[in-house]
Amino acid sequence: MKTFKEAYRDYFKVGAAVAAHWLDEAADTLKTHFDTVTCENEMKYNLIHPHDYPKPDFRHMRPPKPGEKREPPPPPVITNRERFIHPSLETDFAPGDRIYNFALENGLGVRGHALMWHASYPWGIFEQLTPEELRINTEEHFKMVSEHFDKVFCWDVVNEAVDDHGGYLRETVFKNKLGDDYLYEIYALARKYFPGKELVCNDYNEYNPAKRESILRLLAGLKERGLVDVVGCQCHINALMDKEQLDGIRRSLDMYAETGLKIHITEMDVNSIDWKNPDAIPPEDLERKVAEIYGEVFKIFRGLKGVIESVTLWGVSDKHSWLNGFKNREGRRNAPLLFDEEYKPKEALQRVIDF
Repeated sequence: MKTFKEAYRDYFKVGAAVAAHWLDEAADTLKTHFDTVTCENEMKYNLIHPHDYPKPDFRHMRPPKPGEKREPPPPPVITNRERFIHPSLETDFAPGDRIYNFALENGLGVRGHALMWHASYPWGIFEQLTPEELRINTEEHFKMVSEHFDKVFCWDVVNEAVDDHGGYLRETVFKNKLGDDYLYEIYALARKYFPGKELVCNDYNEYNPAKRESILRLLAGLKERGLVDVVGCQCHINALMDKEQLDGIRRSLDMYAETGLKIHITEMDVNSIDWKNPDAIPPEDLERKVAEIYGEVFKIFRGLKGVIESVTLWGVSDKHSWLNGFKNREGRRNAPLLFDEEYKPKEALQRVIDF
């Protein structure tokens, strides 16, 4: 049986997201089957700068949906303003270093994820900084990361910047403080501190037609200014997809390819739970359905040889997938990846490499 990376050597690099606390058990599978690794969380701001404020309910980290009523908790009191203006005063690179050093020691490339993400900051703190203080914080963070993880070959710069509810850009503290064109400022800062690295515009629901138009609009503005190199498509998809939805993936990727930018599939997995109907029971033959979707989608990827540079799965085995807990009532079984809970190859891997 071919390994995953052997099967795709002439197409694109294949990678997986990994967490420091289960790196050791996944190490052999990573070395055997993958070309690259991505830190699941360990290179994000709040892991590198572990502030001691509790995270509120996740709902308070996004704008309310239309008609939604809720009262956010009061923001924490800042007792030492300098530690938030200057992130270099409080750092912990150790978890990221474990993954980074493992990759370099074993000849694996490292994707950088992510320089900026709205859900990866001490909640309620940046809202209390001035625009100039926020700029100082961001530049210092970018400089530190560029020097510490200097061998990372690409970076997801601003993760999930496009609005998911019909608007253009997501409302974040950065947009509110720095203005509607803040992304041009942030990507220019990334270009300054990460010269020679691929800069990626990474988002999800990228195959939804309305959101796709917003992503294309953002890409056009960034490309015009020379600030982006890669379209990052997360590709969190579902085993219940039909032919029309698969055609939508193909059509969307063709549209992204027409921008002239390279494409990275950055966080792929195949969910078996219908989030729009959370009480629905996953299909009994979910392994087969997941395998079929993987086979069909990788066929689409192969059709974009020379455009897609890398495909990364969001995890290694079903044992540690984020989908085991997110919107998953009663811990129902999911099977979103290519290796089972014991890191054994699944039917899905067979479908992907047999072509």
